[in-house]
Amino acid sequence: MSSRSLLVMVTVTVTAATALLGACAANEDAELAPPSNTAYEVPTQDAAVDGPAKPCPDCEYFPTVCTDDVLCPFAPMDPSNPASPLDPRAAVLNIRGRGPNDVWLTGAVGTAAHFDGVSWTMSNLGAGETQRALWLLDSSEISFGAWKTFFARGADADESGDAGLSPDGWSIRPFPAAPSNWNLSLVYPKTGWAAPRSDVFWVGADGGSSACGLWRVTRRSPSTVALAESMPRATCNLLGINEVLGIHGASSDVLWAVGGRGTAARIDGANETTPTYRTFNSLTTNALRGVWAASDTDVWAVGTAGTIRHYRGDSVFWEVVEDVPTNEALNGVWGTSASDIWAVGNAGVVLHYDGARWSRVKVAGVGEAPSDLYTVWSPAPGQVWIGGQGVVLSLGGKP
Repeated sequence: MSSRSLLVMVTVTVTAATALLGACAANEDAELAPPSNTAYEVPTQDAAVDGPAKPCPDCEYFPTVCTDDVLCPFAPMDPSNPASPLDPRAAVLNIRGRGPNDVWLTGAVGTAAHFDGVSWTMSNLGAGETQRALWLLDSSEISFGAWKTFFARGADADESGDAGLSPDGWSIRPFPAAPSNWNLSLVYPKTGWAAPRSDVFWVGADGGSSACGLWRVTRRSPSTVALAESMPRATCNLLGINEVLGIHGASSDVLWAVGGRGTAARIDGANETTPTYRTFNSLTTNALRGVWAASDTDVWAVGTAGTIRHYRGDSVFWEVVEDVPTNEALNGVWGTSASDIWAVGNAGVVLHYDGARWSRVKVAGVGEAPSDLYTVWSPAPGQVWIGGQGVVLSLGGKP
């Protein structure tokens, strides 16, 4: 590990502003299945570039022809396909699933779609708001991008019968009124995470220079939620948790949150009314944009300028990963085990970790100006979905 600048770890215990009420539990067990000890290796090709050299520094990673061993646009949603239902101007910001045959994506200008194991079908939210947080419950979905309204879908989502449904079954619901001193108009949701069997959805937000970057949404009924600060604002400012861009946990009790200026925080007792928060030294001031935990003490974070950090149980510090094969901003990370982890970023960059090292993965059929990639989700080794600016990628462009 490189030289460290000492940072005193701060531990605090706070009481949530709103007591948790009974609610339907989340069912994302497929995402958090026990990690496999078998390493997954991405199929590799000869690194030589076919044909004349192209005038770009990394064209070898962007072949023109899609094959089974590289990532490609999923054929029905290929941006070069005029019949693609996905607007090439729409950024796919979230991909999450309950399993390989039940996957959802959401994003800019009200983009939403569902994958049933065979094909993606667009889902009409009934409004064109950008969606940044996606909560998959047992038999329903909640999505939102701001604190004014949220979108609910499911067999019981329209229980009151007065909010109306979109053609695909989404109802638009108001968030409850918040105290004026929360200044929610200046707090922008960026990401969200709910552990299995949890009745609370953790939201990462940009709170600016003074507001908190961690919030909790509790589901009170199929169509109503409660919003609460995760901790007093003064405590949040003391810990420096003002901008949270990624949240994940390997268990329902322990979550990790990362964000601006290298913020890395651990939340213990995440389902309790008095969680404990600790901040760690990530040894970077770069923004950390995504986090994924293989276990409570084996955690990966990615961020700007090709930053990757690895936490392995130290009481204060994360470890610096030196041999990252890109300088592009990395926006998302996901894995199925400690030896099968994906990271995605700007300019079409995709990385894979096999338990020993990070390597570049080829992306075919995206042209000489590859789209920025924002989100990744994998149900099992050899299966991965990646979303970005007007594009959805999979291995071989297949389900």
